[in-house]
Amino acid sequence: MSFGMARMAAGSLRAAEPLSTVFVLNSLDTGGAERQVVSLVNGLGGPRHRIALACLKHGGALRAQVDPSRCEGGVACLGIQRGLDLGAVGRLAALLDQRQADAVVCTNLYALAYATMARAISRRSRRAALVEVFHTTLPGSRREAWQMQGYRPLLRAADLLVYVCHAQAAHWRRRGLRARREAVIHNGIDVQRFTAPADRGSAAALRQAWGFGPQDTVVGLCAVMRPEKAHGDLLQAMHRLVLERPGLRAVLIGDGPQRAEVEAAIAARGLRERVRVTGMLDDVRPALAACDAVAITSHAVETFSIAALEAMAMGLPLVMSDLGGAREQVVDGETGWVYPPGDIAALAGCLAELSATPAEAARRGQRAALRVREHFTVDKMVARYAEALDGLTAAGQPVARP
Repeated sequence: MSFGMARMAAGSLRAAEPLSTVFVLNSLDTGGAERQVVSLVNGLGGPRHRIALACLKHGGALRAQVDPSRCEGGVACLGIQRGLDLGAVGRLAALLDQRQADAVVCTNLYALAYATMARAISRRSRRAALVEVFHTTLPGSRREAWQMQGYRPLLRAADLLVYVCHAQAAHWRRRGLRARREAVIHNGIDVQRFTAPADRGSAAALRQAWGFGPQDTVVGLCAVMRPEKAHGDLLQAMHRLVLERPGLRAVLIGDGPQRAEVEAAIAARGLRERVRVTGMLDDVRPALAACDAVAITSHAVETFSIAALEAMAMGLPLVMSDLGGAREQVVDGETGWVYPPGDIAALAGCLAELSATPAEAARRGQRAALRVREHFTVDKMVARYAEALDGLTAAGQPVARP
């Protein structure tokens, strides 16, 4: 059943009591899916929705961004170290009972597995609606692809499967994945927080601190340094353009398990004067404001990038690998460039055009900012999730399950 049909069948919204919703995710470490959960918790919490948040493993850097006035149940950390922790299943079940959960919203598959088990042994919340928000298109490894087969029955049993873009939904439907109800709800961001600064003085000073001049073309890449983010692709493309585009520069914003390898690749390709690594930043906005464009070079996992939306909202054109919903975010030739994942020659071509046509790049950035404000705001995203949750619990009654 489509989301629209489910919403029509749902009837009137729950009015008598607020909806009790528990969000479940791995952790609150910095990441796009995690930032989306924080936005939903802060946006949904209020008179109509009583919100609690459970981290299977631990808190993380984003915990400080959770508004305690919106997340009245606070953040519960279940302390899972590895594998299957039956004690954590029991603690999550107790939380569902304590909150008298009407809905359990899971981010990605590990959370879905724990929530499914916890709901099954809970005393008060066995009829809570189970919602899976799925952020993956192409798995990042063979192991993840194999694990996906084990998760399929859980996805089919979920009361609502939320895809974050249409391309992702089409990809998995072609591969036979179905759920009882499905919806496509694009990720959204706080466009008031991510906006181009009126004063460019700080950006110019930061560029100077990096050793870059005002005439250089600076491309940012904002991502955790993991294999699927493919930082090396950007370095290879820049190496090809050393002679053709001498003013091309890059800033790698972030940190991660592959940082040593990335820094070694920078040195090996003779790019030390052209590439900077910032490490983890509490606030990426100043670094983005000092860039002329942003690249997303991922090979896998990426589905509807929060980092891409944030850069676009700040008026930056995107150079993005054609993965997941890339073409729903970036209109190729209008708001940025889209190229085949892993195609270094094509990536180099995009960077060369970007560097050679700064005025056109700036125009694409302006159109990118308008596109985000029209389609991908946090308010639009929160409203769609509120509709979905209210639809699943119409008239205050959770969805009946066999």
